[in-house]
This record gives sequence, structure tokens and C-alpha cells, in this order.
Amino acid sequence: MQEKKEIKIKFKTFIILVIAVLLIITAIIATITIKGKNKNQANSNNQETNQIQNSNISNTQTSQAEQISNFTMQFLKLENNKQNLIYSPLSIKYALKMLNEGANGNTKAQIEKVIGNLNLSKYNNIENVLSLANGIYIKDTYSNNIKENFKNILSEKYNAEINYDPFNNANNINNWIENKSLGIIKNMLDDNLVKNAKMILINALAIDMEWKEPFDESETNAENFNLEDGTKKEVAMMHKKATSDSTSYYKDENITALSMDLKEYEGNNLEFIAIMPENNLEEYVNNISNEEINNIINNLTPASDEKFGLEITIPRFYYDYDLKLKSDLINMGITDAFIPEVADFSNMSKEQLYVSDALHKANIDFTEKGIKAAAATVIITKEMAILEDPSNPIEIKIDKPFMYIIRDKSSGEIWFVGTVYEPNSWQENI
Repeated sequence: MQEKKEIKIKFKTFIILVIAVLLIITAIIATITIKGKNKNQANSNNQETNQIQNSNISNTQTSQAEQISNFTMQFLKLENNKQNLIYSPLSIKYALKMLNEGANGNTKAQIEKVIGNLNLSKYNNIENVLSLANGIYIKDTYSNNIKENFKNILSEKYNAEINYDPFNNANNINNWIENKSLGIIKNMLDDNLVKNAKMILINALAIDMEWKEPFDESETNAENFNLEDGTKKEVAMMHKKATSDSTSYYKDENITALSMDLKEYEGNNLEFIAIMPENNLEEYVNNISNEEINNIINNLTPASDEKFGLEITIPRFYYDYDLKLKSDLINMGITDAFIPEVADFSNMSKEQLYVSDALHKANIDFTEKGIKAAAATVIITKEMAILEDPSNPIEIKIDKPFMYIIRDKSSGEIWFVGTVYEPNSWQENI
């Protein structure tokens, strides 16, 4: 009897121990689960934080891309007046970047809001083919007021030539611009613009490049070009058959685009891209976006991909254009720089300077042989006064108003942007 009681006691004790062990294990599992949930929650929070940070980075990159697009195309939209136009975003960027080196305070903030962190592509000059030059002209009696650090930055960072001049007339500056633009931009400034100036910043650039596959002049004929108002004009229309990958096209119900490569010169490979909307060019330009241009470029089809190639028709044209750069920059938000009492160029000069004028002139000659194009940007500072059928070639016919860009195929740097509303007449081309 006594033995049975002892067995019962031992059994109860065993059961209690088992229950205790189970309770301990359950507690341990619960603790691990809670920690796991907390860890997962922390990981989730970290992931969300990373997503937000990545989103911010992405938004910043998108913002920069939009900024580049706005700067490059904004002048085209601001001066979209149904006339032939050409300007060089690259030239204007160089001039504004140099001006910004001497700016401070809100003046600098306004310039940087427009140009942001736009990168500047650098090019080596090629005699009689490609020229890109920066220069500063300083009034000789004012030279001690221009800060050495500013001159050093422009010389080292932009390879700018520093010149001193009495500013009695514009001859020396005009000769410099003509020389640096391969002789294309002549007599850009008149004497009155420089007589009271203290310092003038200049960028000049030019190309004189042949087509990789030129047109045959004997194939150029007098043909009609359809003007925006519905009338026709007889122009010199060039023709060629293209079968290689140096010519490409894009075509849909709204636009026709044509890309033609210029010859490669010492690693520089530029291309001409015409974009002709089916309807109104003025409306198209007002609504054009960088995204749409990139989409066109990314979807160009080489002529070599078409069994019978392309039959190209495009007018010969030449003209020059004076961009209203000062008013355009003011409209884009650079205002303080032009106000004598407000402009802050304390990084540039010991005295208070302001921008009295900003000029931009460009020229293009588009022929069977190739493209000659040039641009110059001049910023003048003064001291504040006291006071398809598959059995046939695909026809690409540019016979209505169109816009165009000339860009570096490798870097994407856009050298020139323009519109052709009315090519030169057949008689003018004879």
C-alpha cells in the first residue's frame, strides 16, 4: 500500500515537471516570435525608408533630366514665332556657366536654378572643322578690379582666353568671334554695345562637317515646299537614296523624323535630326518634350534595315538668327543679374557689376555637301552707375515646316536646335 502511494506521488511529480517544462518552452517560443516580429517590422521599416530615399534620388534624377530638357528646348518655345530659328544650347550653357562663377547670393541662385548641374561636354578643336572657344575681354583701365581668382577659374576650368581692350570699338571682339566661329559669325557687336562695358564674356563655336553620305547636287531640283499658311514655295529640294545605317528614320501618324550622320572627325560623331509634324509645327514645338525627342531617337530605324532602303527628300537652306537672349533669360527667372542695384557679382569684381546685355547669334548652311553652323554668346557687364510599301523604297519627304537638332551621338550633347518654316527660294539658291 505504501509503495502504491509513493508511485502515485512520483507520477504526479513527473506530470508537474512535464507541465513546467512545456510552459517554459511555450514562453521561450513566444519570446522568439515577438522578437522575430519586431525584427521583421524593423526590416520592413528600413525597406520603406530605403524606398523613400531611393524615390527621392529618383525624383532628383528626374528633376535634373527635366531641367536639362527645359533649358535645351525652352528658347525654342519662347521664340516660336513661325520663322526660321537657330541657336546653340551648348554655347549659351558655356556663357552662363562662366557668368555663374562670378555670381553670388540670389543672383547666383537664380542662374543655378536655370542651369542647375548641367554638365558641359568638352571638345578638342579640329582645324577648319570644329571650333569651341571661351574668352573674356576686360576693359584695360578696369583690369585691377576683376578678381584674380575669377580669372584663374575661367582660364583653368573653361580654357578661356583673357584679353584686355580699351573698348573704343567692337573691332577686336568681332574679329575674335569671327576667328573662333570658323569665319561664319561676322560683326556681331556694334561699337555702342562695348563703349561703356567693363567686362565681356564670350563663347563661340562652329562646325563645318560633311555628310557621311553626301547628296548628289545633280539630283537637286526646284520643287514645292508646303508652307504653314497652306501656300507653296518653290525651293531647292535635295534627293538621295540611303541604304546604310548612317541614315535612319521614324514615322507614325503624327510625325516623320529623319536622322543623317555627319562624318566622324577625330572621334566626334554628330548627327542631324529633322522632326516634321504632319500638322502644325508651331503647336508641336509648344508641346514638345524631352521624353518625346528621346523616344524618337531611341526608335529610329536604320535604312539598312529596310530591304529597299530610303528615298530622302529635304530642302537646302541657310539663314542666321539673333536670339532674344536677354529677355529669354529674364523670362526663365534670371532677373537680378540685369538690375544694377541688385546684381551680385562679388566673386567677379571688386566693384558692383551687372549684366547690361546678353546676345546670341547663330547661323546654318545646310547643303548637299554637309552642314556649316556656328553660334556665339556674348554677355556684357557694366559697372553700376551712381545713380510604307515593302516592295519599294520608303519615302521620307521633308516638305513642310520642321524642327531639327544637331547633336553629339556619343554624349547626347545638343549643339544646335532650330526650325525651318520657310526655306530659301529656288532663285536664291541659284
